[in-house]
Amino acid sequence: MKKMELLAPAGSLETLKAVCEAGADAVYLGGGQFGARAYAKNFTQDELLYAIDYVHLHEKKLHLTVNTLLKNRELEEQLYDYLLPFYEQGLDAVIVQDAGVFSFIKKYFPGLELHASTQMTIASAEGARFWKEAGADRIVLARELSINEIRRIHETLDIELECFVHGALCYCYSGQCLFSSMLGGRSGNRGRCAQPCRLPYSVADEGQSLTKGELYPLSPKDLCAIDLLPKLMKAGVSSLKIEGRMKQTQYAAGVTRIYRKYLDILESGQIAYSSPEAEPRGKKNSCNKGYAVAEGDRRALMELGNRSGFTAGYLRGEKGREMMSLHSPKHTLEQPAVAIVPEDKKRMISGNCSCRLGERISLTVTDDTSGQRVTVYGGEIQPAKNAPAQTEGIEKVLRQTGDTDFLFASLQIDLDENCFIPKQFLKAVRREALDQLKEELLLKHRRIRKAFLPEDISDNRSLEHTEALHTQQILAVCDTLSQLAVCTEKDYIKTVALQLQSFLPEHLDDAVNKAAQQCAKAGKELLLAMPSVLRAETADSYEKQWICIQNMQENNMIDGFLAKNYDSLGFLRRMGTAPECVWLDSQLYTFSDRAVSFFREQGYLNRTLPLELNAKELCRMPQDGSMLVIYGRAPFMVSSQCVNKNISGCDHKGKKLELVDRYGKHLPVKNYCGVCCNMIYNAVPTLLFSDRVWSEVEKIHPQTLRMDFTVEDENETRSVLALYEQQILGYPAGETVFCGESTRGHLGRGVE
Repeated sequence: MKKMELLAPAGSLETLKAVCEAGADAVYLGGGQFGARAYAKNFTQDELLYAIDYVHLHEKKLHLTVNTLLKNRELEEQLYDYLLPFYEQGLDAVIVQDAGVFSFIKKYFPGLELHASTQMTIASAEGARFWKEAGADRIVLARELSINEIRRIHETLDIELECFVHGALCYCYSGQCLFSSMLGGRSGNRGRCAQPCRLPYSVADEGQSLTKGELYPLSPKDLCAIDLLPKLMKAGVSSLKIEGRMKQTQYAAGVTRIYRKYLDILESGQIAYSSPEAEPRGKKNSCNKGYAVAEGDRRALMELGNRSGFTAGYLRGEKGREMMSLHSPKHTLEQPAVAIVPEDKKRMISGNCSCRLGERISLTVTDDTSGQRVTVYGGEIQPAKNAPAQTEGIEKVLRQTGDTDFLFASLQIDLDENCFIPKQFLKAVRREALDQLKEELLLKHRRIRKAFLPEDISDNRSLEHTEALHTQQILAVCDTLSQLAVCTEKDYIKTVALQLQSFLPEHLDDAVNKAAQQCAKAGKELLLAMPSVLRAETADSYEKQWICIQNMQENNMIDGFLAKNYDSLGFLRRMGTAPECVWLDSQLYTFSDRAVSFFREQGYLNRTLPLELNAKELCRMPQDGSMLVIYGRAPFMVSSQCVNKNISGCDHKGKKLELVDRYGKHLPVKNYCGVCCNMIYNAVPTLLFSDRVWSEVEKIHPQTLRMDFTVEDENETRSVLALYEQQILGYPAGETVFCGESTRGHLGRGVE
């Protein structure tokens, strides 16, 4: 069977050594900057340089997390100097979320592997192909995928696939969560998540509570896929990833050791007893025949830590209440019955020491794994005046390798009679031989890179800042046809986007046709907003209906698309849609000029400005092709889980519920059954067209203004538009205007 990499986390050198000894093939960790665990005890530069050498001496690899969104100054003035020492030392790969960071590293650090982070929310072969064509070496898949979906990606595309198999699960698709950011300014996209998903909430339907007592509806159990290793292997997974850079050494090493055991069983062809736990319900022993996990090992994994038990639901193609903690989501760690953190392993070598009278002492050491050999010479050997040197004494000194990375498996001493050999001679040749051998072994990993000056990097950005013409034309994004009907009545709204995810597949053609006719009648442009997540099943259903959509495009009834993820970009590309007809939503993050450049090079000229940058930061960005959201409830989370299903049961009908937090705030929750995803929105909408903030919008100078209508009914939509007309366009008071609570979002503060 194909060998899969076992990728383990490390939050310290102690943990790194422990997981290497426990059987990890590679280790991932964060340095002092740009990692998604900003509050973890990350590695210093010296520790990371040492770690790179350590893993290479043990025939393993090291992946560095650079998986946050970077602002202009960080990317252009800090990233190069931060990465250069690690690159030259031999760093194997970087894990990246930001498109600007991706293109920067690809340009300035040739030969360094680029892994598309799970923060990119890649959920299909379409998204994986997009990043392969951009230069990614590996895709870290969204954790919500089933084994069948992973297999389909593998069969469609030749690229390494990395899959999480153990540890904490997020409620939200990774990279799509703004919950912590919008509520407290601690952005998960910047490595500072405050984990509001692990707090209690009540669930209400039209003000009526559906729950009693303390409930944790957004807190999943921990993932454990130890039973599914044969299926993952068969599906084409290249790397099995254990979550836990903030966990204890005991946890990381213990979990790694158990997964190593069962990978070795699979790869060696050993047969274990069969077990019903290895199969989904109703499909006993269909694929994993002969493979099973011993109850002692299963119990050990539980003792090492779990959040209200384990789940492998997503990988099995299941989801729902059984995957959630709901109560007591604390991650427990029990003391295992046996010690599980092993000793630091040495690299085995062979030695030959020659001690000849009148000649310089020499020591040859040979690495037993690679055959690499070095010989060093010391002082000249003189005749002994008293007690001559003995073989046993020489060997005892040479074998004292101490805290080096080596241990003599064999040592031959060739000694003349009556030799006087000072102990310092032996220590000196031993030290020099081991140092030289270490350097020779590491030499193949070293790189030499010309140092760039900051101005060299800035001069290469090739992105001109051009002022956009502020025409106050509005793009309105609508969840419903009734919202769309209201928006098409307004002269100042030039373009309307219809959310496709709001409609079941069987109703999609009818909805698009109605929207197209309404827009044509009103002289408006129509965009189709692609789903928040586009998985293979949804893409398949859309593909069947695409001839109709293409015909409408050719007849100028559809003017383009609004894409929220890389899977949609890949899908639209495959369907033949020109990139200039695709607008990027805010979830396709453009935190920096270089990220904007990356998308422009791909042909995408229009984008939504990030929701997490403040006014000053947005003012410094190029505004041609930009769109600023001036009204709408920020999407806090998009999830494969469904609050309605987990509380009341699935009825395949779109529904709006509310999560009520500790402060009495009501967060709307909509389940979009057409694509089987759940959206949690901010309790209050962002509203930027009041007197106190409109001047900031004018300074940003976006090319297009955007309003998002999600949970608003027809009257509420009219009310919001009436407020815009009175506040900004100077219309006389007439219709009832929106007067509810609102927020400026991040326009004033931004994120750290």
